[in-house]
Amino acid sequence: MTRSLHREAAADLADAFQYYKAEAGVGIAGRLLKEFERITRLLESHPGLGTPTSDGRRSFPLAVFPYAVIYRETETGI
Repeated sequence: MTRSLHREAAADLADAFQYYKAEAGVGIAGRLLKEFERITRLLESHPGLGTPTSDGRRSFPLAVFPYAVIYRETETGI
């Protein structure tokens, strides 16, 4: 499976990174990105793990950070 990141999701992730970098330092901001990568790799391997939403997507929360990966499964990936 492969993954693609919607441009608005990429902007949200960049904004969150900049916020944590400014407020808590580059180390915490880096942990956010590592957690996002961990979750997206997990979902690539196991796309059914997320909680289904009403619009055919799924949601899977990041640990520690108040964000979730919202995704949908396609024929080629998430």
